Amino acid sequence: MPGFSKKIIILILILILFSIVKIFLFHPTFSDENFYFNVAKNIADGKIPYKEFFFTHPPLQVYFLALVFKIFGVSFFVGKFVPLTFSVISVFLTYLILKELYDEKIGFLSALIFIFTPGFLIFSDQAYGIWGAILLFLLSIYFMKRGKLFESSFIFILAVFYRYLVLAYFPFLLIFCVLLKHNLKRFLSYFFSLFFLVFITFFFIFGHEFFNDTINFQVFSKFSLYYPKPIGQYVGIGFFFVYLGLISVLLALKEKDRIFILLSSYPLIADSIIFFGLRVIFYHYFLISLPLYVMGIGKSFYECDDKVIKVVIPIFLVLSIIANRQTLDFYLNPVYAKRYYQIVDFVENRTSLDESIFGEPVITNYISFITDRRISSNYFDSYLVSLKFEGEKNVIKRLEKDKPKIFIETNHYYSFNPHFRSFITNNYILEKKFKGVPNYSIYTLR
Repeated sequence: MPGFSKKIIILILILILFSIVKIFLFHPTFSDENFYFNVAKNIADGKIPYKEFFFTHPPLQVYFLALVFKIFGVSFFVGKFVPLTFSVISVFLTYLILKELYDEKIGFLSALIFIFTPGFLIFSDQAYGIWGAILLFLLSIYFMKRGKLFESSFIFILAVFYRYLVLAYFPFLLIFCVLLKHNLKRFLSYFFSLFFLVFITFFFIFGHEFFNDTINFQVFSKFSLYYPKPIGQYVGIGFFFVYLGLISVLLALKEKDRIFILLSSYPLIADSIIFFGLRVIFYHYFLISLPLYVMGIGKSFYECDDKVIKVVIPIFLVLSIIANRQTLDFYLNPVYAKRYYQIVDFVENRTSLDESIFGEPVITNYISFITDRRISSNYFDSYLVSLKFEGEKNVIKRLEKDKPKIFIETNHYYSFNPHFRSFITNNYILEKKFKGVPNYSIYTLR
């Protein structure tokens, strides 16, 4: 192919092959993506977030997905294809950034490492909104490298209003700007003026509910400095990458390459901010650091003359996959989807289109998405942290008025809360249990 190097062709072919395999493995899992799919479907049908239902995240993720549903039709396949496309492009952008910064070989090696990290293997088709934010973040870095400060600032703002978590990486962009000897004041003036303009636009469209649902909720419900944290959520994916990141930092310091130091050290800093700054953390929160990790690891492996380091890096990468084999199986093995299909059939056979359902948000939103069953009072976000933010008594009042036909419980998630335990006991009877991870109990209205 004229104009394309062999490495680009090989990388594209690997990514195409990977995507084909992933597409054949598409299936429902215990994943928040079901919530985002259903929210986007309802937006495509005309509902307005913040005004008509509680939504704690910025709007671009679900509005983009709603637009895709409008164009290509509402389907589980379409919903899964979006993050897969974003994640594959993110790998390619990692290659392009390192090619611009250093060398095509380093970019190619880092892209290959990216593909075979547990985070990418497991979550590359998961629609958490993280991959859209990662893609935009990497695109912002790419434009920054090329000196296009307006484009870089605007794209980063889009990333922020895709997922607020990206703000943890804003200092990276500022340091990168300084190291490249670009005009930092100009970049900051672009960023803050555009950020204010975009925020005011959303505030004008959605009203004060936008500020309450996103800013107030994120600040008062998610941020906390108390300890201990659920360390297993981080260790599961990032444990070995901490060591690999530290190796990269040491090599970068030895080489006195400031950009190399930034690429190697900042993911460790960002992960620490997320880990210690948030009350609740999940695997996918740390995925934004993944491209930076692999950039540092790829350069470390390519530039290092130490044979021990060249052996240690691939060993750690293999160990990270072995350590996550159960998670890989849980998310990639379609066998586990059978239970979701059974639950959908069970609920669909016991409800009509004019009856509502309520319960654990992952399965409830999946049922609603697949069967068009209405979720009671538009409680798509039925996570307890969100319901507590609104006030359990207010939620119960709305549920008592609507009387959902089906209430879906999982591992006593709602029963441990006295308000919901009383509501379930007084209004519902247990009809069916579905064992697995997690266990589901289906209650029907008395």
